[in-house]
Amino acid sequence: MMSLRSVHPVVHEREHLDIEALEEVLACNIKDVIADFCLTDAEIIRFYVDNQLHGNMDEMVTSSAELYFKGETLSYGYVAHVSPGREETSCVVLDMEFVHETLTVQFQLVFGSCYIGVKINEVLRDGSSGTEVLTPASFARILSSARLRPLPSRFQTPYCLGESTRH
Repeated sequence: MMSLRSVHPVVHEREHLDIEALEEVLACNIKDVIADFCLTDAEIIRFYVDNQLHGNMDEMVTSSAELYFKGETLSYGYVAHVSPGREETSCVVLDMEFVHETLTVQFQLVFGSCYIGVKINEVLRDGSSGTEVLTPASFARILSSARLRPLPSRFQTPYCLGESTRH
């Protein structure tokens, strides 16, 4: 039987975390996944969300992520909804999860009519990962090590390092 690792929410670090910078790093690292996912007709995505067809949504997300990330590093969180509002202002929200050896990030992908956003909900650290504060640069290194190929230079932000160690 596999034992569960202990994880701790990064609550005590929350005041030191620059969540917006972490969201920018995450967004730039998953742009290619989002682009692939957006090749699906928006009405199909909305139908899956409205009818809670999580298996279908999971397949779409998995097939988009497997081209760019190792294993099940980036996955669908089995929660999706359409935010209320007029047709032109409503948006589809998918819960997502990034899982690495030392870090788990639970976030939302928000698909609006004219924008796509990333909102980090929770950052969990492995209990053995030490006490170092998660910085945008260290987060970029973690995301980079989870990718199958290096991040294209057109997607990089100042936080996404061009030459980082790959495992």
